[in-house]
Amino acid sequence: MFFDEIKVVETSIKQLKTDLIAIKDGVDGHYDQLDDIAAHVIALEAVMVAVLKKTEVDAAAVKAWIVDATTGSTGEEGGSEKAQIIVDNLLEGNPVPERKD
Repeated sequence: MFFDEIKVVETSIKQLKTDLIAIKDGVDGHYDQLDDIAAHVIALEAVMVAVLKKTEVDAAAVKAWIVDATTGSTGEEGGSEKAQIIVDNLLEGNPVPERKD
């Protein structure tokens, strides 16, 4: 009886190991996807900064669009404040937003 319980524990531990490996593999895949997304965002920011140096942009119109597009999802009347800060930074030629903590 005691050895049967040990076998059950051993089986559970082996299953836990298998499950943890599967979780690790899933996390690794998500990390790779996030890294790809980050690379695309950085590339798009670089292109936008180059375009914005040569093109006139109405910052108020861009921010109004952000408010309209994000008010519902943020639950804030002013929409995404972060997105508006990024607009200011991109228009200044600086794709890295300043932290306002």
